[in-house]
Amino acid sequence: MLVEVIKNIRAAEEKAEDIKLNAQMEARRIVREAQSAAVEAVEKSVAEASRQGRELMATAEKESESLIVPIQERTVAEIEQMVGAARSKQEAAIALVMERIVKSKWA
Repeated sequence: MLVEVIKNIRAAEEKAEDIKLNAQMEARRIVREAQSAAVEAVEKSVAEASRQGRELMATAEKESESLIVPIQERTVAEIEQMVGAARSKQEAAIALVMERIVKSKWA
């Protein structure tokens, strides 16, 4: 009877060791799956953040273009005014210089 009890104890110990090994393997599997899920979640988050960043940049570029166009038009108009004013003054300056040259030569 003692031999039978010892056999039962050994069988129970072996079964406990098997259960322990199975539990460790299951825990490792769960950890690997959790790590994979975490990596996937991070990659998805990075991709989403990148997409949102591109959308924000596109929106900002459109808004800046809508601000730039009126400024460019105003600048072109101001340049044309300045060129026109310079041309009208140029003619007066040429006439003045010619008058002084003529006066100095005949004076």
